[in-house]
Amino acid sequence: MFVEERQQKILEMLREEGKVSVDILADVFGVSAPTIRADLGALETRRLLRRTHGGAIPLETTLYEPPFGVREQSQRDEKRRIARIAAMRVRDNETVLLDAGTTVTEMTPFLLERRGLTVVTNSLPTAFELAESGSVAVVLIGGQVHSERRATLGPLATEFLRDMNVDRAFIGINGANEDAGWTVIDFDAAQVKRSMMARAREVVVVADHSKLGEATFASIGPLSAAQYLITDAPIERDSLRVALDAAGVEVIQECDRKAA
Repeated sequence: MFVEERQQKILEMLREEGKVSVDILADVFGVSAPTIRADLGALETRRLLRRTHGGAIPLETTLYEPPFGVREQSQRDEKRRIARIAAMRVRDNETVLLDAGTTVTEMTPFLLERRGLTVVTNSLPTAFELAESGSVAVVLIGGQVHSERRATLGPLATEFLRDMNVDRAFIGINGANEDAGWTVIDFDAAQVKRSMMARAREVVVVADHSKLGEATFASIGPLSAAQYLITDAPIERDSLRVALDAAGVEVIQECDRKAA
């Protein structure tokens, strides 16, 4: 088992059980206690757990992603304003990729105003709403259905995207960090989002202010993998602002658009 796989399993056990011990983890994975301590130290450095004497306890905000229905209510006004600005980048007769993030999903009603639009998505709510409108051509990405995310993910979804080329991709994230880049909570989502980014002429990341500066478990790619970041507030973290600028990412602040 690779180190990354073992560390993700540790996080899964932590989420399920509420705490983990070095001795039990060493027994489960068949490795030494010092190896497990090194794993816990690495995960703590990435703010994915908190070490305790003999084990670790979770940091729920970076380890756990609530179901879609819960997430869509969080920062909803901010997400809608971000989505409105993001949708303004879409032109008639374009082909766009929309991932299954809740902020991206908020773009749906604004896209109904476009003509000749083709949307490729792994989001079940987005696909159904746009298809019912009759005004947008919809391609639903195949793959394993994750009911809590209302999305298709996994290797089949990644393979589905392999031969596509689109005008723009809109990507949601769990964290944006100057060192870790664009991140999400697990490899399944990271793999699909990474494939989406690779197939688009222009990549737009959408994220409310609560995601900025965070580094969650799985990396999608470096900051330079996107051309734009649309958010709802000024970026307070100086090191992140500098890193985005160095990576060539143009930051569009929804609050600036309102002022204009």
